[in-house]
Amino acid sequence: MRMLLTSNGVLEGPVRDSLVDLLAAPPAERRTAVLIDAMLPFPGDKGGMLDHLQAYRALGWAECDVLTLRSGPREGVEARLRSADAIFCYGGSNHWLAHEWRASGLAPVLRELLDEKVYIGMSAGSMIFSRLHRAAVDALDDQEEVDLLGLDPVGPALPLFDWFPVNHLGAASFPHATDDWAAQVARRMGGPTWFLSDGSALLVRDLAAVPEVVSDGHWLRFDEQGALVDSR
Repeated sequence: MRMLLTSNGVLEGPVRDSLVDLLAAPPAERRTAVLIDAMLPFPGDKGGMLDHLQAYRALGWAECDVLTLRSGPREGVEARLRSADAIFCYGGSNHWLAHEWRASGLAPVLRELLDEKVYIGMSAGSMIFSRLHRAAVDALDDQEEVDLLGLDPVGPALPLFDWFPVNHLGAASFPHATDDWAAQVARRMGGPTWFLSDGSALLVRDLAAVPEVVSDGHWLRFDEQGALVDSR
């Protein structure tokens, strides 16, 4: 298993270095598939997404396919995912993205891909694998989003982790995401919680092991009681 769960994409520094290590080759020798489902429920300008996708493409991939889980017949989407060396799930709504993996019937394919490919999550794309997904709705005050999207019930795309990652700690675009806010969320979560700055990611190679932090920035780790156990 080779999963890189990032807060804000593959930035220069340790996160990019970790990706190259996972790929076992430069991106120029690998193909990637980019899934944008998580952003599509939201109206308005998508300039930020386009900038992020251009930065991801600029890593120099041999091929950079862009699709959704409903881009066409299920078999065609599956074939495009299987042809890639790396699957990149862009940010937006983690609840919608998890729903789309399940509703499209492609969640079992995703489980196979996780054993064969490199998986890269950005923000919401990093948040779809936790058994704490339902608890996170309340802990992060996401019920309005869930109601807007008409999702009942909510849950992970695949229930792989007993911990939950929260992104954009200290980011200017998320002014509420302070250390004090993180501590409050962790106490409500009811399970181990990681809070990652935009220069941070979690590296998962073994589902039974604690993930490795990859970071040149700030991060916090809380236990199931909401007590801070590690930070930088």
